Amino acid sequence: MTAEISEISRVLRTTQPRLAGVDGVDGSGKSWLATLLSKELGWPHVDLDDHIENNMGGYVEHVHYNEVQNILNNTSGPVIIEGVCLLHVFERLQRHMDFLIYVKRVAHNGRWYDEEDCTVSEDIDDFINNKRGELRKFAEMDAYMTGEEPRTDVEFPALDEEIIRYHYNYRPQDKANILYERLITRRSTGSRTSPKKRASR
Repeated sequence: MTAEISEISRVLRTTQPRLAGVDGVDGSGKSWLATLLSKELGWPHVDLDDHIENNMGGYVEHVHYNEVQNILNNTSGPVIIEGVCLLHVFERLQRHMDFLIYVKRVAHNGRWYDEEDCTVSEDIDDFINNKRGELRKFAEMDAYMTGEEPRTDVEFPALDEEIIRYHYNYRPQDKANILYERLITRRSTGSRTSPKKRASR
């Protein structure tokens, strides 16, 4: 179901899950929502971005799993944990997620900004290759408009590809107990990656 923050808080307070996850694409507002819920409920909040190897270009393979396990082992009661590719991370942790919230970035008309990347039904390798081609064409057009030489080192971001493949394999938006639709203005959709995430790649 799609819910407001007050409804999410009410459900979490009622169900008291041991591990409540907040999932979504990079820059969707997971940290904002998890922080808000943590303050309102008085539950600890684990941000996986604080436990990842910097500048590695990916996510799941670079989480410091021992750190996360230690935090979870030494924390009693409900915990809110958030990050991208969360179901895959929990699989690596060999932990059961009791409750999953999925955050969608939506426009005023209800359109899900990331729907194309998160609901791929065609061959995933073909889709990624098409995205690479689109990025190269964009770079060529940008070079043409600025009068510069086209870049030859343009690569599709590794984290973006990982998130697309994660959604293809795990479909977290379909498995979530609650969908939270976060209204995003057009001005804020220029980059999906937050400054914090850029620093951790």
